[in-house]
Amino acid sequence: MNEVLKVIQTLIFVFFAGGFGYGGAKFLKKQASVQKNEHIKTILTFASQAVLSAQALLGDGKVQQESAAYDVKARLDENGLGDKFTQAQILAYIKQAYAANKADGSLATVKPVVSAEELAEAEKVVTATDNKAATPTEAQ
Repeated sequence: MNEVLKVIQTLIFVFFAGGFGYGGAKFLKKQASVQKNEHIKTILTFASQAVLSAQALLGDGKVQQESAAYDVKARLDENGLGDKFTQAQILAYIKQAYAANKADGSLATVKPVVSAEELAEAEKVVTATDNKAATPTEAQ
């Protein structure tokens, strides 16, 4: 009789252990999914902000994209998420943020840091300047 009770007790423990194991694994999987979604929301926010900031820079789209990628990577590193995303993923989120910002019209509201006239003036100064270094003289 005692052996039968031990077998029943063991079966009950196995049943509860299996149930807790299955429930715990399901809970942890859901928590990982929620955390991953939060990371994606975070990088999309960072990417959108970086795209708007880079839009104010002079240069072509490649320069702006590299600036935005650098800004996003820096923000991710500051928040401890730098190792969660590859460079290719960062660029993909930047492209997605650019498309979203372009679609909602927020890119059109960004004003460049330097106006076209100021840029032309600066280019005149740079091209007119002789960039040759002076010949060093011997000390006497």
